[in-house]
Amino acid sequence: MNISRLLLPVLVIAALFSGYFLRAAFTKPTTTAAFEQSLVNSENKTAILTCIVEGVKCKGTANFFTQLFTGASGIMNLETFASEHKVIFEYDPEIITSDDIRNIIEQKITFKDGSQRQVFKCLSMK
Repeated sequence: MNISRLLLPVLVIAALFSGYFLRAAFTKPTTTAAFEQSLVNSENKTAILTCIVEGVKCKGTANFFTQLFTGASGIMNLETFASEHKVIFEYDPEIITSDDIRNIIEQKITFKDGSQRQVFKCLSMK
């Protein structure tokens, strides 16, 4: 009978410790991208923009989202956190504005079948 009285507290403690150690897996960036602009001129002023983006929910959508910015001037670095739907941009505000970034995020995507649809929506920008 002593085993049954100790079993529940031991299981609760084990669950707490495993949750604490597993949280590190969910706080790492899903994707990280450094674009050419960051290598060309490091003297540019940079700004940080954090966005909550509906549609970034797994590694696949995070990779697709990152591809939207491969040709965008002024974006230096981009990190996505799919578990939090969060995207962090490092950009040059003299080249691109936060409104331009929002427009790229919310643009309609053309699919292989010819249909167009808005895949991502920016819920907040800080």
